[in-house]
Amino acid sequence: MLSEVERRFQTNLVEWGKENRREYPWRESNRTLYEFFVAEFFLTQTPDDKVAAVYPSFLERFPGLDTIAETSEDELVEVIEPLGFQNMRSAALKQIASTHDHLPDEPASLMELPRVGQYVANATLCFARGDRLPILDRNVKRVYGRVFRDTWPETEADQLTFTRRLIPDEAREYNLALLDFGALICQPDPLCEECFANECCVYFREPARRA
Repeated sequence: MLSEVERRFQTNLVEWGKENRREYPWRESNRTLYEFFVAEFFLTQTPDDKVAAVYPSFLERFPGLDTIAETSEDELVEVIEPLGFQNMRSAALKQIASTHDHLPDEPASLMELPRVGQYVANATLCFARGDRLPILDRNVKRVYGRVFRDTWPETEADQLTFTRRLIPDEAREYNLALLDFGALICQPDPLCEECFANECCVYFREPARRA
């Protein structure tokens, strides 16, 4: 059961997201599991705007795993190069395409794929199907670590358990709002004056402890 503070944060975050959501091509609700996966695979360690510049042309050229399997790794490298890590990413995609006709649809199975961690697996399934799965990257950890500073766990396993409780039935909307909130408001140098969570944020209430 959520505390009153947790419930208020959850509700207000979803409402904030409806008014402030950033638009990217991979956020269109009619995308396939493969298309969501490609986006999350590329977004790891790469800025959104760089991925946005490559994503549509990549999908046009490689609309499914079968087309990746049929192409050369050199061709993949050429297309992915603007994103960086092109050799590593191309090799991983070729390996996935050579061993799978379609992507697994469970987190544990997705995480068995090369270069796919918990974040990519959970984000793919949450955004593709609305699965109530927690997403944790450094921005999300910063948000939770500030708002719930007194109760935020230290280990990632405990952090996943903590965040899983907060995810409402509107999982996709909640997690998208969380990502956008971390990028737009709860930045490393936060815009606290514009934040909806001031009344419940431990970080905001205790300026001397801000880091």
